[in-house]
Amino acid sequence: MKAVTIPKTLVLGVILSLVSCKGGIRIDDNLPAGNIIVEKMSGDTVYVKPDLRDTEGEWFYWAMRVQGAQGKTLVFKFPFACVGVRGAVVSLDKGKTFSFAGNESRYWYSFTWTFGPKDKDVYFYECHPYLLADWNSFVSSIDKEDISLGVLCQSREGKDVPQATIGRRDGKAEHKVVISARHHCSETMASYVMEGIVKGFLADDEAGKWLRDNVELTIVPFVDYDGAMNGDQGKNRRPHDHNRDYTEFLYPETKALTELWKEKCPEIILDLHCPWIYGELNNEHVYCPRGDPAITPNMEAEDHFLSLVEKEARGLPYQVSGNIPFGTNWNTNQNYAQGLSSLQWARINAPGAQVCCCFEIPFANARGTEVNPESARIFGTSIAAAIADYFEEPGL
Repeated sequence: MKAVTIPKTLVLGVILSLVSCKGGIRIDDNLPAGNIIVEKMSGDTVYVKPDLRDTEGEWFYWAMRVQGAQGKTLVFKFPFACVGVRGAVVSLDKGKTFSFAGNESRYWYSFTWTFGPKDKDVYFYECHPYLLADWNSFVSSIDKEDISLGVLCQSREGKDVPQATIGRRDGKAEHKVVISARHHCSETMASYVMEGIVKGFLADDEAGKWLRDNVELTIVPFVDYDGAMNGDQGKNRRPHDHNRDYTEFLYPETKALTELWKEKCPEIILDLHCPWIYGELNNEHVYCPRGDPAITPNMEAEDHFLSLVEKEARGLPYQVSGNIPFGTNWNTNQNYAQGLSSLQWARINAPGAQVCCCFEIPFANARGTEVNPESARIFGTSIAAAIADYFEEPGL
């Protein structure tokens, strides 16, 4: 992005994507998955908002870089709720490490940050980011004999959409599982849970060894690959987002995922998401929105599997009592008027699927427990343990 210098006397209301003013402070989206619009700066208050691009309505994902604010305290104000339960996610080392800024007042429309004398280049995100570099770093830490890397398809921008297979990969697996994430590209905590599931499969324990000997796990880490890399909202993308595309198949990834299900015939299909940014009723605990019983192949099997996840849950708390039954809250047929979701399609069409479940992973808070990359990964290992339990002792 080309830098520009904006006079402080600029007429208010002009929308800018970058500010360089007031003592050399510069705010832009020049960071991985950057997304911000700077509307104006008045004193020490900066008025910003997410770049909604092709999003229908309002959504809360944003990411910005602030330079030249050493020694200053700035207030960043948004026009609608964009600040999570534990505040912005901050990096002082250009994305190497991140931490929550804190949001004790739980004021969703702004946050304040005091820049230290050495804070020349600070990254702020709505949530912990997870991009291709994170995925590549993760898979590079795995022994090559334990993972097979592949390509699901080409994205609309012509990029390779990654997939990987772990566990029994010689064609003789007794059981198969397919897990996807990032149908809504800004729902990043789902990716850390996916890492944890893989770690559970590779663990040097009884469950990990059993999984590697008996289960073929295929994962698709970025269903909306382009959106994840570009810093899009993903949710409510016009004319519909990836998780309402299982009727029209506008996006290459969604069609390719259905072909993967047909090829693998998995018994378990999981899709990982994140909910709204805050709200204790549903959005600050891990939960599963249950499927329509009219199209669900085996409700008993799903009930049993979810009870096993509750039993194994570590890192983040999970209780089946917190799940949202179909026909209640937002989980109704009206919510899918634009098209089928991935799991709706799978329940109707995926051969052999007995468990088709979605887990919603909060961005910051789960029943009082901090949701961060490590706690999300640990919860992912719990899902892996539940998969082992389910196949070893189906209980049905």
